[in-house]
Amino acid sequence: MFFISLLKLIYLGERFLEEQNRLPLKLRFKHSSVQHFFISLLSKVQLVFEKNRDCLLLSQHDRTILLESTVEYTATIGGMFLLCQARLLDDLSFVKSAEMIFQPSAIVCIKRVIDRFDSDVTFIKLILAILAFSTISYTVYRKNTQSNLTNIKAILSIQDMYTDLAWRYLLYKYGHHQAVIRFSNLLRCLFSVSEAIVEAHEAQQFTDIIDYVVEQTEEALFD
Repeated sequence: MFFISLLKLIYLGERFLEEQNRLPLKLRFKHSSVQHFFISLLSKVQLVFEKNRDCLLLSQHDRTILLESTVEYTATIGGMFLLCQARLLDDLSFVKSAEMIFQPSAIVCIKRVIDRFDSDVTFIKLILAILAFSTISYTVYRKNTQSNLTNIKAILSIQDMYTDLAWRYLLYKYGHHQAVIRFSNLLRCLFSVSEAIVEAHEAQQFTDIIDYVVEQTEEALFD
């Protein structure tokens, strides 16, 4: 279900590109349409993680903490992955509107991340699942967030399960040497993601979108 939902989101990006390309050149990828696309995209990306079967086994309290502490990474990396699949950053008009939302420096970092993305889509999806259950503290401080998980052992167990699955997958498909290389590249990629998020945080529109994603996700799951 998790992987199927992500495939549907890839289609969302491709459909947006097709819709924009049907418009006259001067009307394509206007700021308002790109902003709405990102809001819709990141909200849907986050809901994919939150509706994961393993996530639903956790208490509402722990799911809320995970949402608030990982949303910038899960939604952002998921969004980057979909931008990569739909090749939206190949369009200069889209990039210009995106720079108004995330800042030019953040877009540079995002492109760097996308260039480093592993070509194996299944591996990327497994990494996204791992990050959705991450309990580490990231580089950007967020106000009014809770921090005490009630069942951290269960969360770590889920994270370990996906990590083990990702490693076994790489070993099976590529062998030990390539598996090590791909995981090492992943770490470099995650450092670039952190840099992109820090840069994007300088733009109020980005923080507003993240706050909206959190609000909408909580309403969809807990109301």
